[in-house]
Amino acid sequence: MWFHRLAVVVTISLSSLNGIFVGRVWADGGDDDPPTNNCRVVHGDLVYDLSDLAKNDYYHVQETLHTEHTKEYFLSVCHPLRGAPTSCPKGGSGVCAVTIQDGSNATRVFRDMGKVPSEVKVADMGRIEYIYESGEKCGLRGRNETYVTEVHLLCPQGPSDDAGPVLMSSPGCRLFFAWMTKAACPKKVEVANATTCMVKFSNSDYDLNLHMLHSGSFYNVSSSDESYEVNFCGPVTNGHCGRDDVTVCKLDKSSAPTVMGTTKDMKLVWSNEHLKLLYSYDSRVVEFQFFCERTATTPKIYYVSKNSSAVVFNVKTAVVCTPETPDCVINDDKGNVYDLRSLYKPHGNWKVIDSRSGERILYHINMCGAVNYETYYHCPPGPIGACQTSIGASSAYNLGFLTSHPTVNADGSITVLYTGGDTCKNGQHTKSTRINLFCDQRELEPVLMEITDTCEYIFNWLTPAACPRHLKTGNNCQVTDPLYGHLFDFNSLRNKKIDYNVSDGQHSYLINVCGPLVSKCNGEDTSGVCQVKGDVQFSGGLASSDITFNDGTLIMRLTNGSQGCEDGNSRSTLILFMCDHEESGYDGPVFIQEDDSCTYQFIWRTRVACPPFQVVDCTYITGNGTVYDLSELSSSIVNEEYYSPNHSKKYVLNVCRSIVHSKESRCPYKSAACIVDTEENNHAVSIGEVSSGPSIENGALVLKYPRGDRCVSNPSVQTESIIVFKCDMKALYPYPQLVAEENCKYVFEWATPVACPVKVAPDIPSGEDCKVSNPLTGYVFDLNSLKRDGGYDVQGDARIQLVLNVCDNVKSGKCPGDNTGACLIHDDGKLAIAGEANANLHFLPGFLFLHYVGGEKCRNGLERSTLINFVCGAEGSTEGPVLVHDDLDNCTYHINWHTELVCERRINCFVDTWERRIDLSPLIKTSGNYETLNPYNRKQKFYLNVCRPLNQITGLLCHPGSAACLADSSSNDPPLNLGHPMVTPINTNDKEVDLMYSAGSVCPTNTGFPVTTRISFVCDEKVGLGSPEFKEITHDCQYIFEWRTSLVCNKTEEIPDSGPVCQIMFKAAKTNVDLKPLQKAGGYEVKYGSKSFKVNVCGPSCSDSGVCTTGGEKYGSYKKSTLNWDYDKLKLVYLGGDSCSGALSGQKSTIIFFSCDMSAGFGVPVADSIMDLTECVAVFTWRTNVTCIEGIYGTDAPNKVVPTPVVVPSLPTATNQTDGGKGGSDPSADTQKSEGEPSRTDVTGVIATILVVSGIIFVIVLVLFKSERGQRFMSSTRRLFGMKGYTDITQRPAESSSLIGSTSRVFRVDDSDDDLLRV
Repeated sequence: MWFHRLAVVVTISLSSLNGIFVGRVWADGGDDDPPTNNCRVVHGDLVYDLSDLAKNDYYHVQETLHTEHTKEYFLSVCHPLRGAPTSCPKGGSGVCAVTIQDGSNATRVFRDMGKVPSEVKVADMGRIEYIYESGEKCGLRGRNETYVTEVHLLCPQGPSDDAGPVLMSSPGCRLFFAWMTKAACPKKVEVANATTCMVKFSNSDYDLNLHMLHSGSFYNVSSSDESYEVNFCGPVTNGHCGRDDVTVCKLDKSSAPTVMGTTKDMKLVWSNEHLKLLYSYDSRVVEFQFFCERTATTPKIYYVSKNSSAVVFNVKTAVVCTPETPDCVINDDKGNVYDLRSLYKPHGNWKVIDSRSGERILYHINMCGAVNYETYYHCPPGPIGACQTSIGASSAYNLGFLTSHPTVNADGSITVLYTGGDTCKNGQHTKSTRINLFCDQRELEPVLMEITDTCEYIFNWLTPAACPRHLKTGNNCQVTDPLYGHLFDFNSLRNKKIDYNVSDGQHSYLINVCGPLVSKCNGEDTSGVCQVKGDVQFSGGLASSDITFNDGTLIMRLTNGSQGCEDGNSRSTLILFMCDHEESGYDGPVFIQEDDSCTYQFIWRTRVACPPFQVVDCTYITGNGTVYDLSELSSSIVNEEYYSPNHSKKYVLNVCRSIVHSKESRCPYKSAACIVDTEENNHAVSIGEVSSGPSIENGALVLKYPRGDRCVSNPSVQTESIIVFKCDMKALYPYPQLVAEENCKYVFEWATPVACPVKVAPDIPSGEDCKVSNPLTGYVFDLNSLKRDGGYDVQGDARIQLVLNVCDNVKSGKCPGDNTGACLIHDDGKLAIAGEANANLHFLPGFLFLHYVGGEKCRNGLERSTLINFVCGAEGSTEGPVLVHDDLDNCTYHINWHTELVCERRINCFVDTWERRIDLSPLIKTSGNYETLNPYNRKQKFYLNVCRPLNQITGLLCHPGSAACLADSSSNDPPLNLGHPMVTPINTNDKEVDLMYSAGSVCPTNTGFPVTTRISFVCDEKVGLGSPEFKEITHDCQYIFEWRTSLVCNKTEEIPDSGPVCQIMFKAAKTNVDLKPLQKAGGYEVKYGSKSFKVNVCGPSCSDSGVCTTGGEKYGSYKKSTLNWDYDKLKLVYLGGDSCSGALSGQKSTIIFFSCDMSAGFGVPVADSIMDLTECVAVFTWRTNVTCIEGIYGTDAPNKVVPTPVVVPSLPTATNQTDGGKGGSDPSADTQKSEGEPSRTDVTGVIATILVVSGIIFVIVLVLFKSERGQRFMSSTRRLFGMKGYTDITQRPAESSSLIGSTSRVFRVDDSDDDLLRV
């Protein structure tokens, strides 16, 4: 390669573009030698002309060597050197080298480095080799050759790249120069007979060529009473006027066709940024005004007006658009979005080889940008989208500029058009490129389909980029948002045990998702929806797990249901899933309608249809008790929208929570405010995320959303939104308005009654008679029960002891005075009144307090006082008064008192999901607190509790009722209140839970904000319960902690081995039932249908299975079993069998119901017909005398069983506790039927009874659902209704009973009731 750079310093003192000319500039027709004909060469249909370079006498290049020598070079182009130093060689020399030795006074050596070339050589497209040969003899290192100079002239890619010659290297007897110059850029050979239809763009130097619009025949254009045949840049062919030169022909029903314009008088002019084409004929003028429309891949021609001498047409076309980078994110009229940016090549180009003609032509194409410069192949310069070269790179043609935007066609394909390329067909047309893109999952390359008679090159391209970006169908009940990448997973909505039941008032609809219905529909088990009315059932469509995401809309379609609809349609179902931040979706969908095509339509609101979102507390409480609550404006299902006056932009907002995503709000995830550009394909930009709740700033109620997208005008900062709320009781239809936009901040004003204070209390709410009400809820706190005549003794340190009473004086004589509420007992026995009693109970959020004042004076002259703070502590925390702080400066004794009497409500410390409950309650401390140092300031220590207020900290005055506080040992200020536990935890994702504490102290660094705390509990299996770690504090005073713990991990609970369970207490018999006599080696064989089961008790039937089939299926391990009473039957359950997707536990199991039958002896198991309805559970009944009282005591019973005292296994119990004798047996077991009474042994009857009871419980739970305590019943109810008609199938061993409790005691026949229950 000739491009080897030496370590030289090159100074260019003369160039054709920006150098200083030393020699004379040649003027054509001068006296000196003119440029020779060696300045021009024709290469194919391209011409290279160096005449502009030949106008200069010479070009000067200076080189400074490391040896302090200097070399100068003088070069000329197309003629010998003129005006160079007189010592430069003559006789046709084109390059002279001058070596200056030993400084400025040293010797100068001149050499002839080569004669002017006789020809110009084209080395490659845009690269010329200009070689000066036959210089003087070079004797370097004994060589016998002449000097040669090579100049490589290169066509620059940009206008600023033009420069003079640069010395690149000088090895041996050769010089190499590189020269970027426009003279090396090829030009097209002019076509002598080309029709002029070209003009420069009004705002660029590129040629606008209207030949692209020329039709092979003509265009039809109509007015109200006439029609016209028109053509551009050429005549109408086969038109009604019948002449060869007609460009416009008017057709009128009342007269013969009229010629309105010909090719002989045509003119192109620019007027007010619009191009006009004028045709004249017989004193009439036809005017076409062209307008740029980048999506118009074919011209749109409109008749405008006419008068006696002129007709005016408008033409919309991409051909007249100034070349520019096209918009490659487009949408169609259905709202689908297409993104072609993945097809753009920043380096190189897409290449297509066409060898059909035998010439092996190469096409270079780029998308969403111009073709790139390449080393070997050189497309013509400029913003062109495609070009054509030969394989040998000897020619290149422009196949069209970037003038149009991609267009979506009716069939869903996309067309990209490049127009205005080089002329063809002797100037009758211009080359253009049409690329048709088709949606395909394969990424193929473009293929040349044809070249039309009008020189249009048509390519077809199969690519995923042509698929709608926001339309995607996923399987397995999952689908990914193609724009933001979030995976929506609806599998959690599948109820594996019972179908959702929805009513429209006349019909019931059984519906399930992600699989078929649990129950059968019209005798088949493949439907996903079933319409039921009486005994008539219709399938609403076959089950499907396909979910379609269409630009924010999530849809499931079920088709091919029952026949019988009009027009031969089969029934189908459409389920529209809609985002609702607060709805789990586990209550099922809502029926909307059945349309004329027999399609059942449902809406299913669920947070499963939501992308990640954030929610914060939307209330603000001032220090004087003023309460602001914006919760009414915070919606989990809709957003607030505000349009700019010209409707070009839509502002989408929510309050205290992220935007609810939908088709109308495709904003970036977690944004709480965003801008949707309705003129730019609804492109959405986040202008802020949820950070903290409302605050008071400069007297105004404001809500701030920081951390938006990067600002366009200043990418170093992020956008931010500020909503200023104004109290307006008369605003009936309030909505936010954009009032300012500056410095990348968007300020909205929102006048609304909701912004008015809920409660304004100039004084702290207080009550008399030891009672006070919560001003927000009206709840009355009553502490009268804490009154005690003898008072309470409160021990501080060794020198301080207090005696106090609540709302009354101490009457035991322990304190002096008649109305002393608290007194101090010194270590020397002296007494001092620490405050007069009163019953004025005060309320503040998070705690109540009594303030006893008017005590005896301290040494500093201040009166003693006692402040008693009553706090709702953690469940099980120690109640009673504790002296936490002795304020010597103010002579005040601070008492904290945890008591249930002030517990209006406690927040739940868990988050329920469909699969599990994430329970943080094991982290609640009932004594002590969590402590962690600030890693950035070791003198600061944080104290925290989880979901509950801090426990007493003696010597530290943390704010009463706060769940977190910050103490600074280097400061005398009181600890900073970091917030109260007022909001339940939030499940942000499967392995993370956030807990917020709000209404803390006023932010010390930004007084407009209250201090808040966010604790993020993150899954970490290795750390156990874990501990908090401080991370950062935000600009709005939110303290952020991370707490790594295994509690939030999605654990797969293994059923623990219980060992074989064979005994259970039988209260009526005052002994244990022992099933050990029923054990049989190899088990009992039971046939049912096509299967043969082996059933055993107290041991395996095969391997470790208590029940299995001869085919090897395992229906539960005998080591994982439970035994309990179910009414008058004894129920044995085996768990942990083979995998089975239909089971709630995911594994097969067995239930065996034992019933008393003295005539059956030990009996044998019998398969129950309920197994026709089950897939994962085997059910058997077993009549036996082992469970009868007579059988246990051997009274008149055959095969009598004498129970042997055994050691009772110690197993955990949940449903059977030692509660007043109710123990582990069901009440029905206390009244065991005698042999002569009819025995209830029908399992189906038992199941029906349980379902009725379950239904009653379900109604009760629905009533309680909205209450917090009612939430606790919901998960139990769901588990109950998740069973296929029988109870306890899926209960864990911890929820069933084997014995009445954990004991190792041996129970005997003669043990009394009390002894049996003593566990």
